[in-house]
Amino acid sequence: MAAALAVTTLTAGTAPPATAATPPKLPRKLSGMAWASGAYMPEYVPSAQADFGKQRGARSDVAVTYSGRANWGEISSPTWLWHTWKDARQTLVISSAPFPEVGGYSLAACARGKYNKYWRTFGENAARSGMANRTVVRLAWEFNGTWVAWAAYNPVHFVKCWRHVVGSAESKAPGLRWDWSVNRGIGDALSDATRAWPGKKYVDYVGIDSYDGYPAVTTKAGWDKQLNGNQGLRYWARFAKRKGKRLSMAEWGLYPGYAWKGNGGGDNANYMKKMFGFFRENRANLAYEAYFNSPDPAHAGALSLNPKARAEYRKQVRSAIRLAQVKK
Repeated sequence: MAAALAVTTLTAGTAPPATAATPPKLPRKLSGMAWASGAYMPEYVPSAQADFGKQRGARSDVAVTYSGRANWGEISSPTWLWHTWKDARQTLVISSAPFPEVGGYSLAACARGKYNKYWRTFGENAARSGMANRTVVRLAWEFNGTWVAWAAYNPVHFVKCWRHVVGSAESKAPGLRWDWSVNRGIGDALSDATRAWPGKKYVDYVGIDSYDGYPAVTTKAGWDKQLNGNQGLRYWARFAKRKGKRLSMAEWGLYPGYAWKGNGGGDNANYMKKMFGFFRENRANLAYEAYFNSPDPAHAGALSLNPKARAEYRKQVRSAIRLAQVKK
């Protein structure tokens, strides 16, 4: 619902129409915490979110998922996700590629509107599912990094692509919400991620992906760099406010796995404490946050694998629940 677009037919190369954005409703707070909170769970089913809720002592408000990105069918028709979550109460966040990773697709072609028909199909499927008003699309996440096929080496192409995608999808499902999500810090693909800002009419949330590494929060200096460094957490929190948008964190967590060997903080309770401090500081403008609860050895951030951090996480969740009760 970022663009509040009129229902219209969009042709390739035609810039999608846009009107003034309407602030979206926040995800419902099933957790009882002072802000909406949830998780990524590798099992994309409501029962996994229920298990996570039991682990931490608070239900999930948000379920972060990923659609496939090998072909257009996986991107434009993730109907299995909507079917799976239709009867659940969480807000569904779908992390979606703007085009398939293989097959010669590109930001430049997307910027010319070449893929509009696929995104109209996405909108049609979202509307048909009845889930559009409960779905956040985290489109082209971490675009300032080099590891994604949609890396914004050319930010003009990225902006035009984003606008075509949002316009096309919302022509069929205006209730969708859109999360413009950067990777914390200076990106290797785009050093100033603000150059890829699509405009407030096309965005609902300003998102940050951030983990305990590069640098790890094992020292005061490490946390200060994550928080106050160039394009750090506070930078993006302030950016969201300036744009009149709420902040989101669809990916955050520990990173003890082998992929970041020597650069992650391990089973780091201090990281949990500091991140919850950041959430409290920004709770008035925090749309949602979701812990990345992955047991994959490359990442190994699952709470079940990190007992010290898990204990601190549970403690901080209880504190966030008490904070919500005080506000009442």
